[in-house]
Amino acid sequence: MTYRILWGEILDYMTLNGWILLLIIIIGVFLAFFRIFERSKPSVENLVLIAVLIAIAILGTLPTAAVPGVQAASFIIIVTGIIFGRKIGFITGALTPLVLGLFLGIGFWTVLQMVAWGLMGLTAGIFSYRLEQNQYLRASFGFVWGFLFGWITNISMLPFLSTINFTAVLGVYIASFPFDFMHGVTNAILLLLFFGIFERIFKRAKSKFINPEQLEKINMT
Repeated sequence: MTYRILWGEILDYMTLNGWILLLIIIIGVFLAFFRIFERSKPSVENLVLIAVLIAIAILGTLPTAAVPGVQAASFIIIVTGIIFGRKIGFITGALTPLVLGLFLGIGFWTVLQMVAWGLMGLTAGIFSYRLEQNQYLRASFGFVWGFLFGWITNISMLPFLSTINFTAVLGVYIASFPFDFMHGVTNAILLLLFFGIFERIFKRAKSKFINPEQLEKINMT
């Protein structure tokens, strides 16, 4: 009995250290990315643009915050990545949950939301040409990211499991399936119906207020 208790304490200690190490690595990656962004010397217009995009994402999310699985911010972040590039897409996605947390609450899950939305904006920027040209590919991209977002943020639930094994982890992901599916469907519908409108608005703002050379410099560094 004593052996089992001691072994259980060792596993708990190793698990705790693992979560701490993962958190440190994630924070380190974010700091490195923000440092690279800072070294690109973004103009005041770029910073204001990012602030406005984050505000739009939050305004789209707050009214539907009580509806499970509906994340309108994902639509804005994907469009941002497509129109403004991977760097601004990542920064907008990564900072949105941080600001949103001021209204809905901040916890350790916020870090994983920053990872998920940041990667969402980053990949939208990387595949921007194809996504902008093909509406069905764009909708599929949004649908898939509904699940990827859930799979990444579900990691925040694992420390609460009494025992971390395949069955327990699978149970967490099965339980989140309806919400991830709703998130994916919402993304796909919004991208099919409203991408054209937001594309015109964002491109107008891009051409009117943003220096193309500065924006290219940010995305190339």
